Amino acid sequence: MPDRRKGSYKNDNYKNTDNQNTMYIPNDSPEYQQSAQQFAGQYGGQQQYGGQSEYPQQQYYDPQQQYYDPQAQYNDPQQGYPQQPQYYGQQQYYDQQQLYQEVTPQPYYPDQDGGYAPPPPPPMPPAGGRKQSPGKKHKKKKHKNPIWKIIRRILLSLFILFLILFGIYSCTSLAVIKKINYVEDGERTRNENAISRNYVTSVLIIGTDGRSDDDRGRSDSMILVSFNSKTNETTLTSFLRDSYVEIPGNGWGKLNWAYSYGGAELLMDTIEHNFDVRIDNYLSINFGTFAAIVDAAGGIDIDITDEEANEINVILLNEVNEIMGDAPNADFVPEGGHVHLSGKQALCYSRIRHVGNSDFERTSRQRKVITELIKKGAKHGPSFIKKVSNSAMPHLTTNMTTGKLYLLSLKLPLTLRYDTKQLQIPAEGTYYGEDVYDDNGYAQSVLKVDFDANYDIIEDEVFSK
Repeated sequence: MPDRRKGSYKNDNYKNTDNQNTMYIPNDSPEYQQSAQQFAGQYGGQQQYGGQSEYPQQQYYDPQQQYYDPQAQYNDPQQGYPQQPQYYGQQQYYDQQQLYQEVTPQPYYPDQDGGYAPPPPPPMPPAGGRKQSPGKKHKKKKHKNPIWKIIRRILLSLFILFLILFGIYSCTSLAVIKKINYVEDGERTRNENAISRNYVTSVLIIGTDGRSDDDRGRSDSMILVSFNSKTNETTLTSFLRDSYVEIPGNGWGKLNWAYSYGGAELLMDTIEHNFDVRIDNYLSINFGTFAAIVDAAGGIDIDITDEEANEINVILLNEVNEIMGDAPNADFVPEGGHVHLSGKQALCYSRIRHVGNSDFERTSRQRKVITELIKKGAKHGPSFIKKVSNSAMPHLTTNMTTGKLYLLSLKLPLTLRYDTKQLQIPAEGTYYGEDVYDDNGYAQSVLKVDFDANYDIIEDEVFSK
């Protein structure tokens, strides 16, 4: 092989360093010189493949451009010596006047006809101009279904809208809650065996006959409002005021005496002690607050008899109009039928005792008014809460903390849509009337109660699953 530092070797007896016979390169044969001259004439006079170029300063040696394939050497019968593979294409070289950038020369291989043909072209690179790594499969990019993108955006938008509405609702609820008068619980005498369930939330609504916020008055009505998340029912349980019960620390007496003796705490303890139902929370409403709530709801539509209409007018004349600061004969109800009652008219309707079966029908009317208010709240929602909060909330009193009231307000949109049912305690057939005498010898008409029977009714109706 030629030494690129000194040109071609003239000594044909050059010793091969790998102990093999050096391949004979016919540098000096006439045939080779003729072929070299033709090649040099074709490519600008530059001599390649043995010998020295006409431009020594442009002579290059590139190991990547040298090919030696033992299978590419063939005995030429005419020449009588091994023939090196020929090259096609052009090489990279410099001309004195212009620069040529050529492709790497490739060897010719003999074809079936005895001629020479170039090898097949190399494989084309993958699309995009990037070469694919050998042995590594190109993964096709999966195109996602655009429908899922649209659905995902819709869900995200709905979630954001929910957060906004939830924030608005929470701020509104907290603003309303702050207006309610909070009173810490006083001393309680609890009944540890009283029934309770974690899926039932109960609040005792105490309607007093107090004329102002400072007047405690008597518990004119006692209704336990229970929300059952298992049955999706709201149960309104009225405790009759004339029930003869044991008042803790005060002996026996009528149920409504307990509030006069010790306020809301003693009333809750008395119900727990006698009827075995746990009561933790209460909400106290006086005359003026009750009327304001009904007015905030826009009044109620209800069916009344002519006797009830007349009794409403009697109560307006003798008591309520004076409390409200109106004329004695203001806002009378002309007659019975399906009528629209204002706040103070609904208050008088709820206090009727001398039409029908005394306190039994009285508590039924109270539950009817509350049921209509629940329907109004479910229908008008936030606007109803806003109106009630502005006019009535400052006059409400409760022992529920801000946290308890807030959790209750979160349940309110669902509980307003519960089915509503009514219950009276003591229930029919579980009591009898009797006169008892107080310490001064005065007779009192009371209801003697079968407490065990009423406990079973409360468990079945209020705490059912």
